[in-house]
Amino acid sequence: MPCFRESIKKVSESSGTNLVLALDIPGRDPQALLRRCIQVLDDVAPYICAVKINKPLVLSLSLKGGVSKILDYAHNLGLMTIMDEKLNDVSHINLDVAEHYFEAGFDALIANPFVGWDGGLNSIFSLAKRTCKGVLLLVYMSHGGAAEGYGQTVIDPETGEAKPQYVIFAEEALAWNADGAIVGATRPDNVRAVRNILRGRIPIYSPGVIAQGGDPSVAVSAGANYIIVGRAIYESVSPRDSAFSLRERIAKISRSDRNI
Repeated sequence: MPCFRESIKKVSESSGTNLVLALDIPGRDPQALLRRCIQVLDDVAPYICAVKINKPLVLSLSLKGGVSKILDYAHNLGLMTIMDEKLNDVSHINLDVAEHYFEAGFDALIANPFVGWDGGLNSIFSLAKRTCKGVLLLVYMSHGGAAEGYGQTVIDPETGEAKPQYVIFAEEALAWNADGAIVGATRPDNVRAVRNILRGRIPIYSPGVIAQGGDPSVAVSAGANYIIVGRAIYESVSPRDSAFSLRERIAKISRSDRNI
């Protein structure tokens, strides 16, 4: 049975797209919000390989209610599902949270490496390995203020060497055998640096496209394997056309440049 990393790669290759839809649609009316999510998902399904869901959507629809329906719908469309939890707590809490998401049907979740391994993220990596799920590490976020944390220079606890924080996180993604590294498309130089650290062993996911100023083509050329797009698709007049256009825009880049 293929696990998350192999499964999403297979879906991406068979459908000819590396787009991940960030289904971050806001709303307070659960029924209207669910209908809108299903409509957008249905419209763009041919042009994406996965859907990412954030915490506000879970709070609005509930995990066992509307979100479970979205997960089932996505899986029936042949898509992978990612929970954008940015998990960052002590080990037993992380484990409990991850179990809820995986049991609900998510194929992978995003975790924040600031919490560390021992007594932190070790529990969810063990769970993911046992259940054939995925863990994506947040190596560098896409907003401007990310430099205050992910970009700060720190002392590597293993070597005593001064390094940017995100470089240590990329090295941890490799050492922990994460299923993906999140690096904002707004920082193509950082995408490139992380690519050089990961050496093709861990795929890179890049959010922050269009709405936050990231260029998907530049991010892919720098080394991103998957592009995460939200507002530029679901806020457009035609989500289907926007997703198709993004897919075609990225497809123009040569396979050697894309490093997929």
